Amino acid sequence: MKKGFTLVELMLVLVVMALIATLATGAAMKSIKQAKEQRINATCVALKMALTNYRTEEQRWPVALEPGQDQTIVSFRDNNAKVFGPMLEDNKKVYLDTSALLTQVPGFGTISLREALERKVAPDLCKIGYPDPNKSGIFICYKVTFNLATDTVNVDR
Repeated sequence: MKKGFTLVELMLVLVVMALIATLATGAAMKSIKQAKEQRINATCVALKMALTNYRTEEQRWPVALEPGQDQTIVSFRDNNAKVFGPMLEDNKKVYLDTSALLTQVPGFGTISLREALERKVAPDLCKIGYPDPNKSGIFICYKVTFNLATDTVNVDR
């Protein structure tokens, strides 16, 4: 009698290994997506803190906001570079960690904000956002909302 494995036994082992690899890949992808979601939420909190710090130190918001009769809420999304640009112009004070933030620059794609500033991209053109965790190739800007009645700010996805 010969020693060894039959073809059926080898195929069974390969099928079991493929099943385990499939399950492990699915779990890993879920963990990666959750980590991306947590990073986006943490960045929202950090941006809100940076805007609040700017307001405290400069006695004004980084954009000129005039309370109107009916307008107490002012939002910026696709034009959020207007909000963050002034915070980046003053090199003496650091309000934002530019290495951890992403921007999208024509010709360069999605790069870190620090890299964009090193490439001499004007700060008022640097929209801060994140790659969509559900669809590749989509860049979403953070939504910044000022409440002029309460003099507060909020940053959302």
